Amino acid sequence: MTDHHTSAPFRYEHQGLLGTVIDVRVVADDETTADAADAVAVAEILRLERVFSAFDDHSELCRWRNGERFVASPEFTELMGRALDWQIRSDGGFNPLTGELSGLWRQAEADGEPPNRSELAAAAASIRAPRYEMVDGMPVAAGDCSALNLNAIAKGYVVDAALDAACGPGVAWVCVNAGGDLAHRGSGSVRAGIENPHRPYDNEPPLLVIEVANAALATSGDARRGFRVGGRWFGHVLDPSTGWPVEEIASISVVAGNAITADSLATVAGVMAPADAVDFLDGLDDVQGLVIRRDRRQLATAGWTDLVVS
Repeated sequence: MTDHHTSAPFRYEHQGLLGTVIDVRVVADDETTADAADAVAVAEILRLERVFSAFDDHSELCRWRNGERFVASPEFTELMGRALDWQIRSDGGFNPLTGELSGLWRQAEADGEPPNRSELAAAAASIRAPRYEMVDGMPVAAGDCSALNLNAIAKGYVVDAALDAACGPGVAWVCVNAGGDLAHRGSGSVRAGIENPHRPYDNEPPLLVIEVANAALATSGDARRGFRVGGRWFGHVLDPSTGWPVEEIASISVVAGNAITADSLATVAGVMAPADAVDFLDGLDDVQGLVIRRDRRQLATAGWTDLVVS
């Protein structure tokens, strides 16, 4: 990633935040201002991680899943509302309960045999309808939500919040890259590489490079994460309608106005048939996308090529 600005950006790398590597780049009047912007961004990430983490028993999400009564933060109620809205709008294509399906695949890893398709289909059918509702702005469970997580939307939300916090006086622009979810705010632009999902190696050059200006990029794919069952590799991106790993799309990249939108759209479109995914994204304003199929063919929205620089 490189910037297009007369000053070189100050760069900061943080390990272990949001379960990944966070790369923050800041162009500012001076190093002290840049340091402060980075510190504010990290503080906001840490604060929201304590709200949305599915692995911290003290997070608001885990406390809510356990049925604990507490005064929820505005951020928690907002994101729960957004997740519910996406689940309804996408007819289950976005589903915060896919953790139940992942659990069956983790058991399959232990057993050494793929899950029974009928069992997977039954589990998928059971999570299609939301298991909570928003009542007076608060999420209220209407079923078993113990496996509910916000992973498909929370990272984008946190990245946007970190940018909002960091963009202050003396800061020309900020870019936050959270394990592939990247957003830029301010003057100029940044360049971001699209990983080749068929060769997901750290020393592999990007498949192509795009320019991102006051926008966000999110990529969904299963090149680096998945389930190894009986010596066979299955990707971790599961189709909520079947419980089976997505078979036609190797990766999908979406550029939108902010990270939470790019994140959500990549999740929804990533479980569609490739052509349907591109048609869906093409029908949205100020959204572009690229689908890389299993057979290595590429499909892109009409304006995607305008973003490509190499």
